[in-house]
Amino acid sequence: MDKSLIEDLISSNKPFRIETAAGRVFEVPHRDFVNLTPRKTALVITYEEDGQDHFAIVPLLTVTSAMAAA
Repeated sequence: MDKSLIEDLISSNKPFRIETAAGRVFEVPHRDFVNLTPRKTALVITYEEDGQDHFAIVPLLTVTSAMAAA
């Protein structure tokens, strides 16, 4: 995945969706829920599941799709 596409989605501060090669899908409501690592090789995504906060470290090499929410 091209890091510039991810950076553009984050800077837009609008909802977007990340899909990984493993089939995981992350809905990112706005930029407070996602960060690029300092070397820009992975994303740290914060999400809620079953009322609990979680985070995922997603290497950009495993991102198969990144798109603005419809």
